[in-house]
Amino acid sequence: MGSVINKEAVAADKEPTTNGGVADNSVVYKVYPARWLVLAVCCFLALSNAMQWISFSSLSEEVQMYYRGKPANQSMEVSLVTNQIFQFVAVFTGFGGMYITDNKGIKTAGLLGTSLNVIGATIRMIASLPFIESHFVRETLLHTGSFIAASAQAFFLVLPSKIAECWFPGDQRAIANVLSFVANPAGVALGTIVPSVLFKNYTHGNPNSWMFFSFTLGMEFLALFPFILALFVRSKLPPTPPSASSAAHQNNIGFVKSILQCILNVQFFIQMTLFAFAFSLLWSLMLFIDGPLKDQGYNMAGYPTAVCAVVGTMTSLLAGHIADKTRRFKEIIRVCTVGFSCSVITLRMFLDRPADKSLDSWDPIIVYILSGCLGAFSIPQFPIGVELGVETTFPVMEATSSGVLVIFGSLFMFIIPFVQTYTEGLKLFYQQSWKFALDVTCALSLVSVTLSLFFLKPRYRRLELENAKLALGREEPDTARTVVASDIEMR
Repeated sequence: MGSVINKEAVAADKEPTTNGGVADNSVVYKVYPARWLVLAVCCFLALSNAMQWISFSSLSEEVQMYYRGKPANQSMEVSLVTNQIFQFVAVFTGFGGMYITDNKGIKTAGLLGTSLNVIGATIRMIASLPFIESHFVRETLLHTGSFIAASAQAFFLVLPSKIAECWFPGDQRAIANVLSFVANPAGVALGTIVPSVLFKNYTHGNPNSWMFFSFTLGMEFLALFPFILALFVRSKLPPTPPSASSAAHQNNIGFVKSILQCILNVQFFIQMTLFAFAFSLLWSLMLFIDGPLKDQGYNMAGYPTAVCAVVGTMTSLLAGHIADKTRRFKEIIRVCTVGFSCSVITLRMFLDRPADKSLDSWDPIIVYILSGCLGAFSIPQFPIGVELGVETTFPVMEATSSGVLVIFGSLFMFIIPFVQTYTEGLKLFYQQSWKFALDVTCALSLVSVTLSLFFLKPRYRRLELENAKLALGREEPDTARTVVASDIEMR
């Protein structure tokens, strides 16, 4: 997708322009207030979709009886099936989202993503109507709505890097990515806190309760909001690009070749693995940890997941600001992998003993602190990892490189819960079988640390292009105009 260049705006020296623009001797770069509307569509879409994904995880028994009418026994619980649908669908629809976003534009991708999200939320709301007496129909409608809503991930998970590149200047790209990605854990926080409070006194044996309908109706309104916002997005690209890399970035490589170029890049493959571990180990652990906590005497009803998401959101904003100012992407990733591994190992060791039930016990507070540390060190890896992936694979289009990362992460997120369930069933070494499952999680986190410390050595290709153009513009204005123009035409 080519960027529109203002050919009449040529300056002899770098100078400020109206509306926040900057000229670099051959091209005027501008930023527009509309970029915040485009970003808001992606943020609220991510928040709404994440809430639909996680909303039933803290209500497994209530959901089981309301939608299936009988205990799970040896079959998969309804809540787990709903969660896994989101991961499964993200893997297989991700390629379509990447192609549409890079070739049809942000506006089309936003409209499709918000439409799928609101349609899925509507069907899930219908599934919760108490006058539908058949539990088979209820569960079928629930999973159908979840499947459609999950398809929206194909768009909003690849939009952040595309929006950052096409609408934001170089010193705001990381924070734009962060704002888009932290909407996801914000949705996770809402999706765990709200049902825990709303269903506090719910009797799950009542199939005629309107409680589930009220809850899903609220999620329907939340899904409708980004859809309405998306209708006000007027163009797929700003009239004038915000940066040199955006002006030079065109989709001349081809979709399949771009994917192969990403996968065959050794540094990007390492980043894929790190991103997948960060994504899958955190959320699969937060879904799994409720069992071990109850087994050790804690009754926290999903609040550790909410604390994890809230703290991770705040540290992501800090990481995005640091990344914009310093461009130290790999250093941030390294600190995060080490911090996450230390946190999960500490939590595993702390859960070796049962909870102290005395009134002055600090045990629950320690669990909350460790949960916050898990989010603080894992969630920033999502937006920073995507930004680093774009740098490593430039000039591959942003939605393609970030899409490959997200698909790989979703694949791991689909697999890791089965690995935890399988290792828990082995009942090796311990009387409490979940301990071995947590040991496996700790071991995988150490693999992530090893990769980041010893093998992560990326090249910042996009920054190299922008710095080269800036240097040429300062040294030789006439030569700079020629070099920049020919470079844009070549790309």
